[in-house]
Amino acid sequence: MSCQNFVNEIVALSEGMQVSHRETVEYFSPNEPPVTALFAAIGDRIAKDFDGTSADVNQRVFGLIEDAMAGESIQLMTAVATGLIEALATQKDRNEGLWLRISPMLGTRSLYHAKAWLES
Repeated sequence: MSCQNFVNEIVALSEGMQVSHRETVEYFSPNEPPVTALFAAIGDRIAKDFDGTSADVNQRVFGLIEDAMAGESIQLMTAVATGLIEALATQKDRNEGLWLRISPMLGTRSLYHAKAWLES
């Protein structure tokens, strides 16, 4: 899966992520936003909306994240890890209670990266 396909799939799951995507694209216009910045914005929005998002949508979001981490695209895996997962992991310092609710949703590879990043 390409980074663009991933973004299209994940932002289709919530209006909040669509708004974050649009705002990030507009901020960097007329250039394309850096992939890491775009993925970080999406990760921040996932965290912000987590408690108000249905369990089904959250499962689909975190399933897509884990699929990207387990996929064959190094570019997508890197963008998800360094943008999206690290944005989610920063919640540990900002709001540990939220991190404790988010972290069990992460798949094995995603959680491994989050923990490694938090320990660095």
